[in-house]
Amino acid sequence: MWSTPIDIDNNYLEPRERYRHFLKKYYKMHLDHFQYEIWDWKTTSTSGYWMRPHNHGHSCFTSIYYKFYSGEGGELILNDPRTNANRGWPMEFTDEFKPVIIQPETGMTVTFPSYIYHTAAPFNGIARKAYVSEIQLMSDTLGEPELGVTSI
Repeated sequence: MWSTPIDIDNNYLEPRERYRHFLKKYYKMHLDHFQYEIWDWKTTSTSGYWMRPHNHGHSCFTSIYYKFYSGEGGELILNDPRTNANRGWPMEFTDEFKPVIIQPETGMTVTFPSYIYHTAAPFNGIARKAYVSEIQLMSDTLGEPELGVTSI
C-alpha cells in the first residue's frame, strides 16, 4: 500500500479522543501540543446515494464513524494521494497503486489524512448513518521554512 496512515477501528470514540489516538499511533504526537478545531456532522443515506471524489482541503484529518449500516455497496474508496506515482512502473507493481476499498459496517470508524481523495460508491439498502468529523491542527511552527525539508 502507499504508506499513508489509514486507521480502521471498531471502537467508537468521540472525535477529540479519536484524533488523539490517531496522532499518537501514527505520528507519535500529542493532540495537546496543538491548537485545533473539530467540525462534525451527521449524514443519513438511503438507497441510491453516492458521493463524487473529493477531499477535505481545509482540514488535516477526516474520520467517519458508521453508526448504522444496512445494505450493499456504499464502499468508502480512498485513492492513492501520490498523483501519477504509477507512471513508468511495470504491470507487476499494479497493486502498489490500487485504491483502498473499505466496506462499511455498523460500528466501524475510519480515520485518514484529509488530503486523500475519497468517494462513496453507490449504496443500495435501507440506511447508512454516519458521523463525519474533521480536524484542523494549528501550531506555532506552521510555515517554518526548515520544517519538513530533507537534505541529501
